[in-house]
Amino acid sequence: MPVELIKNPLKVCKIVGENIYSTVVEEDINVPDINPDVYKILAPTATVLIKDCEVLSDKVLINGQVLINVLYEADMDGKPMHSMDVSANLSQTIEIPGARAKMKEFVNVVVQHIECSVINSRKLNMRVIMDLGCRVEELFDLELASDVRGLSDIQILREPCKMKQVVSYNKDQYNINEQLVISPEKPAVHKILKTDFKVMLKDDKITDGKVELSGVMGINVLYIALDEENSLNFLEFEVPFNQYIEVPAAERNMDCVTDLNPGQFYLDVAENEEGEKKVLTVEAVINVNTKVYKDAEEEAVADAYSPSNIIEVGKEMVKMNEFVGKGRSNTVIKESISIRHSDPEIENICYVNAVPLINETRILDDKVLVEGVLETDAIYMSSFSGEPMCSLKEQIPFRHFVDIPGLKLGMQCITKANIESLTFSAMNSQMIEVRVVISVSADAYKQTDKRLVTKVEEVEGVVIDQSRIPAVTIYLVQKGDSLWSIAKRYNTTVDALVKLNNIENPSRVTMGMQIMILKNVRAGKAK
Repeated sequence: MPVELIKNPLKVCKIVGENIYSTVVEEDINVPDINPDVYKILAPTATVLIKDCEVLSDKVLINGQVLINVLYEADMDGKPMHSMDVSANLSQTIEIPGARAKMKEFVNVVVQHIECSVINSRKLNMRVIMDLGCRVEELFDLELASDVRGLSDIQILREPCKMKQVVSYNKDQYNINEQLVISPEKPAVHKILKTDFKVMLKDDKITDGKVELSGVMGINVLYIALDEENSLNFLEFEVPFNQYIEVPAAERNMDCVTDLNPGQFYLDVAENEEGEKKVLTVEAVINVNTKVYKDAEEEAVADAYSPSNIIEVGKEMVKMNEFVGKGRSNTVIKESISIRHSDPEIENICYVNAVPLINETRILDDKVLVEGVLETDAIYMSSFSGEPMCSLKEQIPFRHFVDIPGLKLGMQCITKANIESLTFSAMNSQMIEVRVVISVSADAYKQTDKRLVTKVEEVEGVVIDQSRIPAVTIYLVQKGDSLWSIAKRYNTTVDALVKLNNIENPSRVTMGMQIMILKNVRAGKAK
């Protein structure tokens, strides 16, 4: 029968390529008819929603939407705060050499800068500068040779092969519907000016047959109250959530990597039983990416030969990216931000927002260093009636280590930073103190090159000429030799050499050692 290579397929992952593309979305925005004229821009913000992606040959097509919110001072008596919401389409192609259809893409958007200028009182110009980070991964079957059949005297060298096998690879969406009640001490809502939506993963763990995710959905609301003063009010809500991803093959000792991203978000105001607009109905979408790994250790065929037949062994180099580990920890930033010399003094803080931007990631032994800046925006009411609303911006640097046991130089880390909590207070009429807890997560991978046996074939029409083999050969062990390499070269077997030479430890031969090889044991048969 022909020589047959028995293979055992294992699911593994390879990062095909990644690219960061900086792009600008620029729009002229008309102020809606129901809004008053613009006097001064206070705080423009932008959120990017990725609607769909398509992996094609050597590229990824990304389609999404840029949601823009502009808080501004109205050009009317008292210069009250108003807001407007607009959107712009996003369509971008990112080159990823090696990408192919049906591969899996992962897109991360970081808004780096927002510019908003007044063209006239009814028209604004908006520029959103963002980085689109795209990574393409391929999930494939690694054909691991486990045995060779077809020849009675086939000799097989097996070596242990350890790797992380991919058990599950899920991309999904979860809908969360909640009703949030405004506390009695807060006034009812007249008009929502701005909402901020974020999601924070607290923990992901594997139980038998599923992955359990727990996290917090953070919702901040700035609104004009339904009271005599039309006062500004700021609300903060934290909504915990738990989700389960069914993975029938999952077991408690496996590893998982999870990434959460906010999707579509809707907020409506409803009346409570007393007829007050104090009930917020929330509909939110959370995008979830989860991978489950398990440790796989297999005995793989590393080489093969036959003492009596000529066979050809083919090998190929296979590249993959193995999961090393993950880490997540918090860093606390407590900083004061001051008004400019020409700005009016602070009377009341209305709104503070912060966004962490990672500028640099450095791999060290067993840890990763993340450096970046915290972009803070604050809006406050001033004591100057001619300029009642003012804004304040500040960049606060941060530096944080995340421990990942097993991380080494040359490996790769995928890092992410989120705001876990933010509190603020006025220190005096010129300074605002902010306390921000930043959660930094990192997933570590290493590129592994494995040279695997991919084919074993008998060479037809070629036989070993036994008449030309000497009766006795004394071989002097050279540097790099093993009993396997010697036995293969002289068409015998390791067992025959061990028995003939009384070798106690077959796995260890020393340079200069003499090995006797007899012709009548070259077919693997002792006397």
